[in-house]
Amino acid sequence: MSSNGTRMIQFGIFEVDLRAGELRRNGSRVKLQEQPLQILTLLLERPGEVVTREELQSRLWPADTFVDFDHSLNAAVRRLRDALGDSAENPRFVETVARRGYRFLAPANGMPPAVDAELPLRPPKPALLWWIASAAVVLLVAGLGAGLFLGRRGSRPGPASSPVVERRLTANPSDYPISSAALSYDGKYLAFSDSTGSYLRQVDTGETHPLVLPEGFKAKPVSWFPDGSHILATSVAGSSQEPGLWQISALGGSPRKLADQGREAAVSPDGTEIAFLKGTSESQELWVMGADGEQPRKLAGQIGDLFRSPAWSQDGKRIAFRRGVSRAGTYGIQPQLECPRFGQQPAMGGLL
Repeated sequence: MSSNGTRMIQFGIFEVDLRAGELRRNGSRVKLQEQPLQILTLLLERPGEVVTREELQSRLWPADTFVDFDHSLNAAVRRLRDALGDSAENPRFVETVARRGYRFLAPANGMPPAVDAELPLRPPKPALLWWIASAAVVLLVAGLGAGLFLGRRGSRPGPASSPVVERRLTANPSDYPISSAALSYDGKYLAFSDSTGSYLRQVDTGETHPLVLPEGFKAKPVSWFPDGSHILATSVAGSSQEPGLWQISALGGSPRKLADQGREAAVSPDGTEIAFLKGTSESQELWVMGADGEQPRKLAGQIGDLFRSPAWSQDGKRIAFRRGVSRAGTYGIQPQLECPRFGQQPAMGGLL
């Protein structure tokens, strides 16, 4: 595929090993399913050219396959963009060509992308070059002036930030209140549940679909994994009264159990760790485990401790939470912020 005869294609900080069928970012493997990887491979074969939806369909599914091609292809492209950190609104790699297909934008293997034959390049005329140069000078001067003006304004007292705008995402009647909700990392999808079931809503359009789950499985979404395709949820199984932690797919399928007990859980920004609470209403503990449920370990908590709302720092090295104490059967949470480092005793932070 590449000019040096290897089976490796590089673009930006990514590389695709065609022999191993792997996508890597800065040398680290990125989880990517087979169909999104096939789409990426086909786009990289013709960078800069439009690959039609029909071509992708014939490559991904045999002629005798019966699936919803449009929905399945859209889902596969979305998973590919999530793996690349790309978006349909401001694409850096995969561009949607309306009613036709997709185009790969970035240079691959250090070579500039090709250009469609229907969009020939013509050398600019000398007069046009003069106008371009003049416009560039005007924009540069305007940019410097704006920078100086904003810099002077920045030294003066003024409003700290723009006002917060509240936007309602659900419209459930009072008979069916929302019991849990979690917003995806990119802000595009809301997973939520009520007494009728669990649902997935596209934030910009409001389009809502039920999450496809096994009969009798009631999930309460609490957090998203960074891949944008999986949701962390709690659910009570069998006769147990304590909810367990499960990984469910936004595209449907069988849930995967991660822990027998757990509530108010949060996935770390890199998707490798899960912080969660264990215990009863009178005594709780803060735990951390791997994204697959492996190596669970207790971080904090003694008899009578109460915890709420664990949340990860952006670098994934600290966890903030509320902590209180249950005394003489009373129940309350003190407004304190604690951020324990892994492997150390929790240290008191500041008051919220």
